[in-house]
Amino acid sequence: MKMGSGDTYYDIYLGFGSNVGNLENNLLNAVFLIRKEITNINIIGSSNIYLSSPVGNAKLKISAAHQPDFLNCVILYRMTGVNQNLYKTYKDFGKQLLFKLKNIEKNLGRKKEAVRYSPRVIDIDILFIYDNYSRKTIKLNLPELKLPHPEIKNRKFVLLPLLDLCGNLKNIKEALIEIDKTDAGLFQRITPYGCFNKNFTKILKF
Repeated sequence: MKMGSGDTYYDIYLGFGSNVGNLENNLLNAVFLIRKEITNINIIGSSNIYLSSPVGNAKLKISAAHQPDFLNCVILYRMTGVNQNLYKTYKDFGKQLLFKLKNIEKNLGRKKEAVRYSPRVIDIDILFIYDNYSRKTIKLNLPELKLPHPEIKNRKFVLLPLLDLCGNLKNIKEALIEIDKTDAGLFQRITPYGCFNKNFTKILKF
């Protein structure tokens, strides 16, 4: 699908997580590097920070019991000046954004895990992207990137921060109610950790 003609802007919801090393600094550094490394991107909203239990993968029989808890948050970025001459399709844009975020993870010390859902210095997930020119949420189904992120509805550590940012979205509230009826929800512990400190506030520049 082609993008809208001319310049537009995208609202990009990114989920952050860390459970190795100095967790607060890991989140702070990731937020900073995105602002530094990606052109025409600014922060326009942030959730609170949450402490959450790791989530394993029952299908792969991976346990999350023997690793530290995570710090999680969601940041809303706005990228302006997105031109169709640079990115012909949503697929092009999504793949380029994913490539940049993976490089930022690598620069912050994340190594390729031998097993999925292992402890990590930083994890940055693209949750969903809204095209303000076309007034629609971008949908992608690529091997490396699916949008909206298919696991949003199964993760309290994404849903609660999203509720901070988008409290008026009925489907987020409904997803939180539904997840607590399932094993996936009952075994996910999550508690408020706090607001961003002064270092974050300087970067966020609300």
